[in-house]
Amino acid sequence: MKKIAFFITVFCLTVRADDIPLLRWAGPPGSKPGTYEEWIARHPYEKFSWHSDRVWYGDGKAGSVAIFTEQRIAGALAPQINQLSRNLQSEGYTVYTYQISGGTPESLKTILKNLYNNHNIEGALFIGNLPVAWFEVKNDFNQSGYKDFPIDLFYMDLDGNWLDTLNTGNGKYDGHTGQTKPEIYIGRLTPRGLGDDTLLLKNYFRKDNAYRHDSIFLTQRALVFIDDDWASYVGEWAGDVALLYSDTMNFSDPETTKASFYRVRLDTVQAWVSVFAHSWPGGHQFKYNSGTSWDTYYANEYTSQNPPTNFYNFFACSFCRYTESNNCGGNRAVFDSTYGVGAVGSTKTGSMLNFSYFYRKLGESKTLGEAFKYWFDCIYDSVGMNFNRLCWHYGMTLLGDPWLKPKGHITAIANLREPKLRRVQILKNPVHQKIDIRLSMPQSEDVEIAVYDCSGALINVVKKEVVSGINHLSIPCISRNHQPLSNGVYILKFQMKDRVITKKIIKI
Repeated sequence: MKKIAFFITVFCLTVRADDIPLLRWAGPPGSKPGTYEEWIARHPYEKFSWHSDRVWYGDGKAGSVAIFTEQRIAGALAPQINQLSRNLQSEGYTVYTYQISGGTPESLKTILKNLYNNHNIEGALFIGNLPVAWFEVKNDFNQSGYKDFPIDLFYMDLDGNWLDTLNTGNGKYDGHTGQTKPEIYIGRLTPRGLGDDTLLLKNYFRKDNAYRHDSIFLTQRALVFIDDDWASYVGEWAGDVALLYSDTMNFSDPETTKASFYRVRLDTVQAWVSVFAHSWPGGHQFKYNSGTSWDTYYANEYTSQNPPTNFYNFFACSFCRYTESNNCGGNRAVFDSTYGVGAVGSTKTGSMLNFSYFYRKLGESKTLGEAFKYWFDCIYDSVGMNFNRLCWHYGMTLLGDPWLKPKGHITAIANLREPKLRRVQILKNPVHQKIDIRLSMPQSEDVEIAVYDCSGALINVVKKEVVSGINHLSIPCISRNHQPLSNGVYILKFQMKDRVITKKIIKI
């Protein structure tokens, strides 16, 4: 028999930035982004001081990282910073913590350079009102005039040349040459104008710790909500998100993607939301009626609605412009009361493209910071940072703890020494058609899951083969004769080789 060899070639498509409809500022008539001059008038540079708090030495399984906290609030946040440092230490990181007061972007960057050169840090978290670097672009997106914006890439690239040549001495960079790729990643927590900074940050770190210990770990699915101008990209962009979560709920119909429907979809429990809309720091605008009408989802609705979502990617003009007091939608999503621990978005007109680089790394259980830096690396290496891409990408910023993993943390089982230890969590979505379970196992084995009603009668029993590590299981809410379970209280019994665990659920 003649053998025939089949060769499959996989092509990686790269989106041309020139082909994507541009985002636009969608704020109320007469509104505009705050400028550097307005910012510096409210936050003049003050004398720089800093000191090292402590070094938390990891076991060498991970790299070195740094946490910088504004000195004014560092004392009040000491328990929370210590908790985060202990969590990172347990994951193998060595953590350098600092208190910062005043200073310029250049003075803060000097410390980052020293940490990178001497301790090879891979990333850092800025907490509170720390120095902000600004960049200005002449003829942004080939539109006449100058546009300025905060730029955290300044702190990520430690060996490039940052120039001030257009309007020399005005405090804003406008050129970037030499070795321009980032060496580290930066996450930022700046709850500017949303209330008491200390209380908001304390609550954020409560959520951050809860996420790491599974208390607010949500159903592993994503909402992809794409307004009219980019509806033709839904297949490609939803496919990129699916590199992280295979379960994606995609909405792109021009008459469906309205603010009223977005509110409804945000009430669905999901780990991730990617929204694509013309925006401004104060909200998103969605087209309908064949593009003749608009309605708005306001940024403060993320606070009042408190969506059951932990992570966001905002393809939304200036939505993460964290210098806007009381008006940064990205901050509002991250500082929600119950959920919201990380967001990616832009401080200017522009956003992320070529999403696959970002989501592929997250799907490999990398951290937000690792995936964010990897995306920048790929833009430079695979696509190239021409002027148009500079306009798209130089405002990209990461809000929240950069060491969070959207696929979940497994520290609780990674360091187990006792093989009998097991952990079961019923995920925080309303039990309706199925029961979503997160099961941590030190080794592979078969698990029998029995369902009992509140009187102790056996309703159903299923067997699942689980593997070492994190397992996500779904049990249908049906009886042994395939009838749906009525609303009420039920008991789940997990029978393992050497242990039995029970959990109570409420079907609604």
